[in-house]
Amino acid sequence: MNLFLAPLQGMTIAYYRNSFARHFGNIDEYYAPFITTSKEEKIGNMLFKDLFPEKNDSSVKLIPQLLGNDGEQFKLYARAIMNLGYKEINWNIGCPYPMVANRKRGAGILKYPDLIKTFLDNACSDSSYEVTVKMRLGWDDLQDGVRVIEMLNEYPLKSVIVHARTGIQMYSGHVDLEAFELLMSLSKHDITYNGDIFTVDDYERISKRFPNIKNFMLGRGALSDPFLPAAIKGNSFSKKDKIITIHKFHDDIYNYYKSVLSGEQHLCDKMKEFWSYLYVSVGKDEKFMKKIKKCNRASDYLELLPF
Repeated sequence: MNLFLAPLQGMTIAYYRNSFARHFGNIDEYYAPFITTSKEEKIGNMLFKDLFPEKNDSSVKLIPQLLGNDGEQFKLYARAIMNLGYKEINWNIGCPYPMVANRKRGAGILKYPDLIKTFLDNACSDSSYEVTVKMRLGWDDLQDGVRVIEMLNEYPLKSVIVHARTGIQMYSGHVDLEAFELLMSLSKHDITYNGDIFTVDDYERISKRFPNIKNFMLGRGALSDPFLPAAIKGNSFSKKDKIITIHKFHDDIYNYYKSVLSGEQHLCDKMKEFWSYLYVSVGKDEKFMKKIKKCNRASDYLELLPF
């Protein structure tokens, strides 16, 4: 069994991934937040700064991710990423946010199988890199996903990650395990399960239902409880050790952002995002988050910390 950490835009950047791996570990692959392709023929190197080898610890197996709907652009960007030493590129057709989907990108492309076919004809014409796909059950209908899975079967993909929600659900409601099972049964590729694994019980329930699934992607569950990957793999920590480790992890992230951001407001905003996931792991509730959200000065923020 392998565990992957899902990409969260603006959150799981290189420094976060490195620190997560150092303090919590038990993740086999980390997926980088997507880079959006464009029509520019010359690609600025700084666009890929989050992927630079010198920014990513060698212990972190990183999978770059691209977002777009043009296969030629994908190929151009993939070649630039290959020059940084990567072999595998993930294509994101799962992002549900309207600003992405309305442009027929991310999950928005799932309603346009002909566009997906044209994309893959171009993207997969270069065999010097491997392509994986991260998708959803469909945009607003399972039949979208069925058509897409059947189309993906025609291409030499390394694997397919399926988030067991539709695009219009975004992150609300429940995952649809029956729909996931149907897509899994239709796919000729290795399938990775993604969606609503927040506890060990969640993992065990889903893994027992799908015994042939060997790869599981964790997202919000791992950011809220960074000890979840270890627990899934049978490792345990005392409550005291958890608090000490989260304290060190927090200080890593806080000091990093303090060194690269200008102004206390920006620093506090980043840490608000950090705690929006993690507060439950230190026994805090919404009252704590309301206080954190009101912070605009570092001194006020530091006084609220539960360490």
